Amino acid sequence: MANQLIIAGAATAVAAVLAAVPLRARDETRALSVLRTKLTSPHAVDEVVAGARTGGYTTLLVQIREYGDAYFLNGVEARPAAFDAQPTFDPLADIIAKGHASGLAVHAWINVNLVAGTEAPAARTHIVYRHPEWLMVPRQIAEDLLPLEADGPEYLGRVMRYARAHSDQIDGLYLSPSTPAAIEYTTSVVRDIAKRYAVDGVHLDHLRYPSDDFDYSRETLRAFGRNPAQAADAWRQFRADRLTALLTGLRTAVKTARPAASISVATDADPAVALLRHFQDRSLWVDRGLLDGSTAF
Repeated sequence: MANQLIIAGAATAVAAVLAAVPLRARDETRALSVLRTKLTSPHAVDEVVAGARTGGYTTLLVQIREYGDAYFLNGVEARPAAFDAQPTFDPLADIIAKGHASGLAVHAWINVNLVAGTEAPAARTHIVYRHPEWLMVPRQIAEDLLPLEADGPEYLGRVMRYARAHSDQIDGLYLSPSTPAAIEYTTSVVRDIAKRYAVDGVHLDHLRYPSDDFDYSRETLRAFGRNPAQAADAWRQFRADRLTALLTGLRTAVKTARPAASISVATDADPAVALLRHFQDRSLWVDRGLLDGSTAF
């Protein structure tokens, strides 16, 4: 089973073979996905590592950023309140140390554009409160948002209500890959992790548009400079190019800090859907050498 990446869910431990770009380190990588709920204490981390060893896995895919938060210490973003009682516990550092000691590679699993679910984040310092203008906007409410101040509560409320009403179709709120300040913010989060932690790889999840109805935010439309309805093909290409540029920047940030770390991305299992609905140009990414591996969502 050469040149394949195998991912298993931490809860179900059921493996699924997923198409992958040829991996450099091994002919086969068996990765156990470790949800952030499995990182609650040193004992919990011990159990994850022991289970991976028993199950014959080679790699831990550790979820350390779910919704614009940090399951590690001193990050760009706030830690979840669940760690308030353990202020010195660093789940990422702990699982890296224990995983490496057991011969396991550890990859940081990061949700990229997805920064909030369909419920309002608890921390008032969260990025969606500080910069709601960086959020992707669906076509259906773009016109309604025009008269609103982007930093006002009604603007964010409208975007959040849309996400909640369409929770069967989208996962929450997404930062735009077309807004320079948002791109730099996201890159700073990933760069910080790669610089401070000895990860063997970075797995980029939710590096996508939620659907082809996004991003009709003011800044993205301003950057495009045309009416999307009158330039449909160019509008699609523009959004795909913005996502490719974001991936390129993230890869550069990781490789500069940690040259040996691999980069993988979760893409739609259907390449046509990945490109036309989520603007993930996987073929181009492979051709440009931007990926060391991929998984399907």
